[in-house]
Amino acid sequence: MDSLIGTWRLVEWTATIGTRQVRPFGGSVTGLLTYTPDGRMWAALMQQDRDPLDASSIRSADVRDRAAAAAGYISYAGSYTIEGDEVHHDVEVSLFPDWVGDLQKRRINWVTSDDETLLELSYVQTGNGKDATNRLLWRRIEPEETT
Repeated sequence: MDSLIGTWRLVEWTATIGTRQVRPFGGSVTGLLTYTPDGRMWAALMQQDRDPLDASSIRSADVRDRAAAAAGYISYAGSYTIEGDEVHHDVEVSLFPDWVGDLQKRRINWVTSDDETLLELSYVQTGNGKDATNRLLWRRIEPEETT
């Protein structure tokens, strides 16, 4: 578990459906993931080129603009445990209500690239009669790094 502790910045997110590889959010994605020593976690991913809202708050924005902003964003948090080569996220809060109370399982793999070790989390997402294998690569943020 100690190897996951810290904050990670998303490097790449790909999804493979059959033989076709796609990049969620059109490849224009950024994200942060944190694991704490006391077993807590949070993740936030967003499409980088979302249109700004012409409103003082998300609640006062036009309903279509709110929907577009939400469609380009994923966030959830809760506790986590390590089970073999998987990390299990026990979701307590989420932008997607169906995940609350759910267990999100991610396979852990360590990838060495350019003299650094990246965290790869992968999972299979089912829906619309097709499975998508999602692969997210994360780079650890060092304490002195700010952006």
